[in-house]
Amino acid sequence: MARKRKSGSEASKQFSGFMKRNRVAVTAVVVLALAVTAAGLWLKDFICTAAPFEVKKVEIVKPGKEGNLYIQKEYFNLEYPVNFFTVDTAALAGKIKSAHPEFQIVVITKFLPNRIVAKIRDREAAAKIRVGKVLPVDFDGVIVSDTGSLDPLPLITGLESQLTDPKTGTKVKSRRLATALDILQRIYSRKEFRNSAVEAVDMTYPDKAFFVMDGMTIVVGKNDLDRKLDSLAAALDNPKVDRSKIDSIDLRFTDAAVTFKPEKK
Repeated sequence: MARKRKSGSEASKQFSGFMKRNRVAVTAVVVLALAVTAAGLWLKDFICTAAPFEVKKVEIVKPGKEGNLYIQKEYFNLEYPVNFFTVDTAALAGKIKSAHPEFQIVVITKFLPNRIVAKIRDREAAAKIRVGKVLPVDFDGVIVSDTGSLDPLPLITGLESQLTDPKTGTKVKSRRLATALDILQRIYSRKEFRNSAVEAVDMTYPDKAFFVMDGMTIVVGKNDLDRKLDSLAAALDNPKVDRSKIDSIDLRFTDAAVTFKPEKK
């Protein structure tokens, strides 16, 4: 124990001796540290308040708009000017998507010293539904304001009867629609069906759900879709099968049940 106390006393003496011998250097280091801290605080205050970093508008890049660049102040609910460094880009993107659910992608980019650009992409129609009238929806089930022709889009029918006139930008709350869109996504994701066209999906009886592709009625139900699409791909890849003569294929069985169109006499 005595040794420890002696050792501690010696260390204290050595530290005191070091401080005396290097008083000027230690003082200089402390002063430098304080100066750096003060400079950092001043710089932070400067960049957060200086006029060169004031953002006086938010520029919007949106494909399809004339000039591809315009100002939409109301999207951000900001009182201009705002400081370039204090603007939260994630919060801005969230505000835009919250106010405009018809936008699928919003990317905010900042350019020194005072430019903020929002790149916006509208939701794209993936199918159309009939709820009193025909409306386009994307893969999230959101009603989109598609100005193009709806003719090439597959028609989804047999949805719940309580769905009435959903508004653009709102998500349709429908299990049957979600299932139908899932069927479409799985079909589109497979290279075997890349050159095929889906014309309709019927969800009137979910256990007997079917889609029409290239004029063929394909019964899939609502479960085990990947296995069933594997079976469909195998059936259509059979060189002995003439696709033009197929009327329907029922995939709810272990082996695909193929029905052919009656031969014309």
